[in-house]
Amino acid sequence: MKPMVDKLFYFLKSYFGFSRREARGFVFVVPVLVLLYAFAYWVSAYYRASSEESYSSYLEKFRMLEEDSTFSSKNPLETNAGTTIPQEKENREAKKQRSTLRAPVKPGLNTIAFSETTAVELQLVNGVGPVLSERIVAFRSKLGGFNRAEQLLEVYGVDAALAEKIYATFPFSSNITSKIDINEATVQELSQHPYITFGEAKVIVAYRKQHGAYKMASDLLHIRIFSEEWVDRVAPYLNF
Repeated sequence: MKPMVDKLFYFLKSYFGFSRREARGFVFVVPVLVLLYAFAYWVSAYYRASSEESYSSYLEKFRMLEEDSTFSSKNPLETNAGTTIPQEKENREAKKQRSTLRAPVKPGLNTIAFSETTAVELQLVNGVGPVLSERIVAFRSKLGGFNRAEQLLEVYGVDAALAEKIYATFPFSSNITSKIDINEATVQELSQHPYITFGEAKVIVAYRKQHGAYKMASDLLHIRIFSEEWVDRVAPYLNF
């Protein structure tokens, strides 16, 4: 045994340059490393075998459960003795009824024309309060109805954006509900219209007294203070 150890020390010294002390240490370390490697390999093999055994057991249980579920699906009456055929039919009918339920449709509102709205209904539009709605209705009433959609902008407090919101909720259509008989109206009656001032009303009545009844809207152009734009604006609210 000793000659073999001496030969090993000589080999390590000749080929690796180890001293006798280093060779002894090397000879001691190598078996320890081998033992550690063998131990690690054994532990790994043990856990691998244990895992394979657990996995096989799991597969066997899963197969058995699958067979049980297949059997129960084929024999529902045997697996649940308390359930009868009529009950099964009722359950299916109940499920069918539940599946036909649908979410209720949100009901819409009736569409009302702008010319028919009241001050209360106008408040449905965001941005229109009690005061503004009364102002809109009062102006529309004094005019005798709106002839053009742009006339809503003449109401104090209504801009283009708000007017569009109002007409989106209450569609606009030209609807003049009352007119003034230009050949019968007095100065006071004419001047009550928002488009006719008291001075303009006096001129209209004075010209009528001098030249007789007006026959058409263009007759107002004989009064030189009235422009075509003014006549076009007022004419829809006059009867000739």
